[in-house]
Amino acid sequence: MLFRRVLFATDFSDVSREALGYVLKLQQAGCREVVLVHVIDERETNAILTEPSGFIEPSGGYEHQIITRMGENAQKELDEVRQSLVKAGFRVLPYLIDGVPAREIMRIADAERVNLIILGSHGKTNLLHILLGSVSENVLRHARQPVLIVRRGYVAGEPEEL
Repeated sequence: MLFRRVLFATDFSDVSREALGYVLKLQQAGCREVVLVHVIDERETNAILTEPSGFIEPSGGYEHQIITRMGENAQKELDEVRQSLVKAGFRVLPYLIDGVPAREIMRIADAERVNLIILGSHGKTNLLHILLGSVSENVLRHARQPVLIVRRGYVAGEPEEL
């Protein structure tokens, strides 16, 4: 099978839900295993930790609570995506890790020997994109595997307006 094992990277956004639809469609083409990945961006958590603390909380206490809550919420959402894939008949290997998203997605794709990487693209064109780079763009440029990027609002089979 050409795409027996795929990596699906999600940030739980609407465009990630659209990309999940493509993962589900690949089952008809022989896909049986999904390496499910969510990366909590360490650059965001580091930014939270470097913010000045308030006067009421001890230094860093509130910030650590925010990061803990972020991880708990991500785990809950990852479990929901995993359950939907299992219900559809896939074998699922979930990863919830901290790091730089593009780097971790490619590292896991190599380690798990996937045949395809699937992720959504937000189409951001703001200062954050310029400074940090787009996850999908970095994965597309540097991954060793084929990459399927699903853009926001794209519907398979419909002609694209130029």
